[in-house]
Amino acid sequence: MLTKSSKLFDTTTIARLLSHEDEHGMGRVFMYAFLNEVIRQKRPFPFDCESAQVRPNLMIVDNQGRSIIVEYMRNRLSLTLNDQRTEAPALIEYKGKAYRQVILDWLTACIRYTSLQPELRKELMQYVRSIQRKILS
Repeated sequence: MLTKSSKLFDTTTIARLLSHEDEHGMGRVFMYAFLNEVIRQKRPFPFDCESAQVRPNLMIVDNQGRSIIVEYMRNRLSLTLNDQRTEAPALIEYKGKAYRQVILDWLTACIRYTSLQPELRKELMQYVRSIQRKILS
């Protein structure tokens, strides 16, 4: 299910976890965890996870026209939050250690929800360990 990558942040894997249509069978649970662990830790953002669709470029859009754009640039995670009711999009950036920690926090939250899916839980735990090894090397 999860892809193998030499990059610390694997956008294909992240997109698959966020998608409710993927084979992981967790529906929108990982999307809710992403919203709570990654976005709402920095700022409140109204977003309808139930209607959200993940596009291949890691743009997540709900049926109210609000969007989250996830971008990874060398050792930095940028999130552009666009709510059409506001004039300008908000930007959240995680750099260096903070970026690594927020991804690990999100994946750890995802693991907590997979107790009834041992294979998926094992894959997520392996992914977390691989990220931790990359951080230490």
